[in-house]
Amino acid sequence: MKTVYKILDYFFLLRPTLFFPLWTALLAGRFNSPGYTPIGWVTLFLGILLGVSYILNQIADIEGDRSNKKLFLMADNYVSVKAAMIYAAALTLAGLGGFFFLGLIYGIAGVIFLFVTGYMYNFQPFRWKDNPYWGPLVTVFAGAMAFIFGALPDLDGLIWKSVLPYMAAFGAVALLTTVLDISGDVEAGKKTFAVAFGGGKAAVTAAALCAISALAAYNNKDWIIFWPALVSTPVYIYTAFKPVNKHIVLSIKLSIFSLSAAVGLIFPWYLLLMAGYYSFARAYYKSRFNLEYPSFKLE
Repeated sequence: MKTVYKILDYFFLLRPTLFFPLWTALLAGRFNSPGYTPIGWVTLFLGILLGVSYILNQIADIEGDRSNKKLFLMADNYVSVKAAMIYAAALTLAGLGGFFFLGLIYGIAGVIFLFVTGYMYNFQPFRWKDNPYWGPLVTVFAGAMAFIFGALPDLDGLIWKSVLPYMAAFGAVALLTTVLDISGDVEAGKKTFAVAFGGGKAAVTAAALCAISALAAYNNKDWIIFWPALVSTPVYIYTAFKPVNKHIVLSIKLSIFSLSAAVGLIFPWYLLLMAGYYSFARAYYKSRFNLEYPSFKLE
């Protein structure tokens, strides 16, 4: 059993729970601009690069994670930093190699994606994750790139219009996330959007972005994101008036889950993937750490 846990530790070190919002954007991009590349391969290689980015994030923040008692696979030495670096290097070769195999445009897009989300976001001299402007913008960039990965190689001028509702939606979630982390970020000396401008302004801006997402989706006649954004906007507005944690978590989870469910109606296998992963991850975290994660609880 110890060997099985060790293998699973390396799988969950990738933080696959966080793959799904980006995969949702990717599948929305495929629906808006159907390409000919098998979507399963694109989904897999994007997931690998996302895993690399999350490993680099944990390497960069290992001391903070240790003091905050979170993301403990590396912080508590279940996986060593050296092993994680070797793992990330191997996955980088696999992910970028796979994208270049699909086509030059995929490979170049993969390099850009990993450089921004893996290196520039986490490490000096950039370390954009702690910047009040660049931090949320990297999240917006990641969502836009995921959408574009789904649309490749059939890019045209319309794709930049099509991606706007998704960029606004990712921006809204990114800003609310900084509100959730505000107390820990203040202690760590980080200057995120919520730290710099206050949780209230971050929540108001997030509500505005959610509304913009709904309006842009309506203008594009993109019903996949229109209905989730429309349903989420009143909750975001309520959260802007009462930005307490349970309202913030509700806003984030509602917008992510509703958009994922809408995409799942177009790609039914995606619903099965989400349900299967949720059950698998719950079993792992409960058995390994006695944690209820992932969870629908508002905490």
